[in-house]
Amino acid sequence: MEHVDYYNTLGIPATATYKVIKQAYYDLSRKVHPDSAVKDKQSQETNLPAFHQLSVAWEVLGDHARRREYDRHWSAYQNRAHGVVQDEVDLDDMEFDSDTRKFSYPCRCSGSYIIAEDDLDAAREIAPCTDCSLKIRVLYEVMDCSDSDQNDSHI
Repeated sequence: MEHVDYYNTLGIPATATYKVIKQAYYDLSRKVHPDSAVKDKQSQETNLPAFHQLSVAWEVLGDHARRREYDRHWSAYQNRAHGVVQDEVDLDDMEFDSDTRKFSYPCRCSGSYIIAEDDLDAAREIAPCTDCSLKIRVLYEVMDCSDSDQNDSHI
């Protein structure tokens, strides 16, 4: 399923009223409608996709029931896409596999949150579950390598 931000298509906030949605649609459609554009064939063909996208946005957002359903799906998509973090877990509470160099922590779905040591070294702290869409933030402190190198050289 394609995920399109119809609010962005119309240039309006998600909190817009029906009246604002309708006005935005009519204003934009006058600008990009193939019949109202410059009368050469290339301009008409260029504006067809933009006008079609506006029309679809209006069909969805202009109908109360369809807008409510769209908002529900769009919100769920945004949460998955932007990595809503379910919980924070301390690195010390995770198991480390020395063969794969990865840390793991059990998820409530029976899967596991997995994050590689290289990810942590690169300051990536979000660990996705292997079986569901949940993610956790891994809490850890970065140790200064120069401190440990100096301590090792004194041993």
